[in-house]
Amino acid sequence: MRVFIVVLVLIFNLQSWAKADDIRDFQIEGMSLGDSLLDYFTEFEINNAHDNSYDATKFVTRTFPLKDSDIYNFIQISSKPSGKKIVHGISGVVIYEKNFQECHKSMKQIVSELTLLFPLSKIKDWGKYEFTQGHYFPVTFDLDDLSRAMVACYDWDKESNTTDNLKVTLYSEEYQTYLNHQEQ
Repeated sequence: MRVFIVVLVLIFNLQSWAKADDIRDFQIEGMSLGDSLLDYFTEFEINNAHDNSYDATKFVTRTFPLKDSDIYNFIQISSKPSGKKIVHGISGVVIYEKNFQECHKSMKQIVSELTLLFPLSKIKDWGKYEFTQGHYFPVTFDLDDLSRAMVACYDWDKESNTTDNLKVTLYSEEYQTYLNHQEQ
């Protein structure tokens, strides 16, 4: 009986995902794009979170450790530096300390699920993408409203002192435009 109930819960959850036609319908740790960061964290927690921003005058990206999550070790949230702190970018991060191949296995499964969730998106597998402290393997899902979902395994150099990880990320159109300008 217990298995039957679990199967029913999963079916109804997947049905709601299958009907998602807007990236804001997708949640990471209960948070969506367009939410206020203040609904999930206090000002003190926000101000004391690790800041890994490119240009803090436009957007601030903060990392919050998650102690009670069964899925993610950290969550990274990008918002404008002032105002209501509306979420424009959100990443769930899973640490893969010693088994990078397991990261790819998880990534493949998530890509399959996102393909079902966003069937009308433009999907691109970027392959191996180099950056200054290692490389990563991103797969992006570009939606009609110019927002983006991305799944990537990051393989960091030992000198970076950063642990290999998997990120599931959502970007608003505004934040995606900002990131595109940063890369140029």
